[in-house]
Amino acid sequence: MNAEIVIVLKILVLLTLVAARYHDRIRDFKFGDMKVPKPKKERMKKVMKFLKRTWRFWTPGKADVRVHNDLIKLLDERKLRYSVVSHNKNIEVGFDCENGHRYQVACSIESKNHLCFYVSFTHTLVPEAYDRLCHLGQLFNDRMSDVTLQLNMEGGSLHLFSSIPMDYAQVRPEVVDNRMYNLTRFATDVSWAFDKLLKTDEEAVFVFAELVEKLNAEKDN
Repeated sequence: MNAEIVIVLKILVLLTLVAARYHDRIRDFKFGDMKVPKPKKERMKKVMKFLKRTWRFWTPGKADVRVHNDLIKLLDERKLRYSVVSHNKNIEVGFDCENGHRYQVACSIESKNHLCFYVSFTHTLVPEAYDRLCHLGQLFNDRMSDVTLQLNMEGGSLHLFSSIPMDYAQVRPEVVDNRMYNLTRFATDVSWAFDKLLKTDEEAVFVFAELVEKLNAEKDN
């Protein structure tokens, strides 16, 4: 009985929010303060988006399932090939780099509290370049937002990690889209820079400077 009362109260609050929002819009329109109304179809789409977001906010129990489905929808829209791991539902997407290397993005909902992104690379880190590798990693970490570059020298591997609170990811799918875009952009740059450092004797600061010049040249073109 208590659960039913809570649901009814949530629906009443939702309807109150919607009514208050559109009462203000009608009032502003009457007094001439409102801009020219948008087409009906566009307004309805905005209303449905608002209702969906509000409903998700009040029912967080299935946030992980919703975020998982949103990710699949996003990848389908981007026409990206992916696989879903059966035992943990992780979504894995692979990308090829121009330098012959490859990286894979794994999107995990296992924690239930956070949507986690793990990016793994095909580069093999060597102990002889330890100082230069650590310096290059620090240069990236100082400049990347919401993403961390991790070096596993014992395993000779390179990783990127990022996460978004599940409750936030389910009501703001555009944040997930932006994070995926930034991850692939960072991963491409990381792959280029570490490949360059491992193939040469250049210091990390010069490799990073070359990367910046390369990115600026691409932007100008």
